[in-house]
Amino acid sequence: MKNNIRLSLALIFIFIAIIMVGFVNKLTAPRILSNEELLINGFYRLREPIEISDFRLEKNDGTFFTKSDLNDKWTIMYFGFTSCPSECPVTMSELRKLINALREKDFKLSDKQWVLVTIDPERDSAADIDFYASRFDPEFIGLRGDRATLLSLTTQLNVAKVQPMKHEMHDIEELSDHINNIVFINKDAQYFGFFRPPFEMSKLSLTYQSITTQ
Repeated sequence: MKNNIRLSLALIFIFIAIIMVGFVNKLTAPRILSNEELLINGFYRLREPIEISDFRLEKNDGTFFTKSDLNDKWTIMYFGFTSCPSECPVTMSELRKLINALREKDFKLSDKQWVLVTIDPERDSAADIDFYASRFDPEFIGLRGDRATLLSLTTQLNVAKVQPMKHEMHDIEELSDHINNIVFINKDAQYFGFFRPPFEMSKLSLTYQSITTQ
């Protein structure tokens, strides 16, 4: 009889422990946002993810970042340039805050990557843009492509204010007028959606966690 009572009590305690673990996980797990909530938080999710054509962007070490490097990773891709007076550093600072907030929560980052592509390849070398990106966070990857590649990629990703060269170099003021979206690419290397400015850290973090845990 005593053994049966002990067994029953043990089973009750195990059941309660399982319920408590599930309850805690539910409280701490990111909430999945509806499309309406995503829009309110500044994220536009495409109805259907769009395939991206292959591309080749130069890395600091002389190798190339291609479409295959997008596979199996959630990718944030931002287009800016090292001489950008305001929008680029502000956006990159917000992304740095996002990464730090995710680290503090022990959020899984092994399948995440953060890419900055220069829209000023005439002035920015691959080393320049990578150094600029790494100053915000060592995890950032800075990339440079030729003008034709840049035009193709930015057109596909709705950053279409990037223009072909009409003269030796674009004016800084002209470059500063680029579309300031943060592009989001899924683990199948497809254009998934974009964050629109202004960027608020709390909304950015909540939305990012919701999308990447679906």
